[in-house]
Amino acid sequence: SVVQLLLPTQRPTMTVTAAPRSRSRSPAAFEAASALTAGSKTPQGAVDLYDKWAETYDKSVTEWGYEAPRVSAELVVAEAGAQANVADVGCGTGLSGYELRKAGITGDLVGLDISQESLGIANQRRHNSKEVYTHTHPADLCKPLSPLKDGEFDVVTCVGTLTYLQDAYDTVFSEWRRVLKPKGLCIFTHKKEFQSTEFREVMEKYFEVKHISELMPYLPKHPEFVGEANMINYFVLVRRD
Repeated sequence: SVVQLLLPTQRPTMTVTAAPRSRSRSPAAFEAASALTAGSKTPQGAVDLYDKWAETYDKSVTEWGYEAPRVSAELVVAEAGAQANVADVGCGTGLSGYELRKAGITGDLVGLDISQESLGIANQRRHNSKEVYTHTHPADLCKPLSPLKDGEFDVVTCVGTLTYLQDAYDTVFSEWRRVLKPKGLCIFTHKKEFQSTEFREVMEKYFEVKHISELMPYLPKHPEFVGEANMINYFVLVRRD
């Protein structure tokens, strides 16, 4: 049976230390709210969106009340401990990695993302004057994660990214299982509207479900992210032997 996950008490909108970035593009040059809802939910759609959005991404999602990086990070520490080695799949500009370090993660932290512009910002991100990521790798997350070794990590996280990977669930979940140690954990978010029968079947093929949260807000202050379909669950899975 699935145990309902009790999440940390919700807090005010998170504040983060912004990574250094270029000033070459005006924030007004990219309209994030409409682009997020209009773009194709595919790897190429992710490249098209996030390469353009990278410079102002942190500001946008903070204004929209995006709590998933913090909540996921606190789950990682609670479930796996501060010394866990973590693969941050779909790390983007590094908000999730920053929150992992802020929550207390001291182990290796490896970020992967398909957006080169976002990775450039992630590579500059610091927490307590130290680089957030041990390494980062450009990667199409729908394909084998060739930079990562078998059984290398205690935890795989994927925050706000699985929407773009839904055409490759079998590859995605099998690769997450491959890079995890025995009994390793996978902690991720997924929007309600994309939790198909195929998603559930493939997920449970490679992982045992430990916890699933209640439906939670994703981007509560985004003008178009309304209704249950635009809410998310937090998943905690255990690698099948």
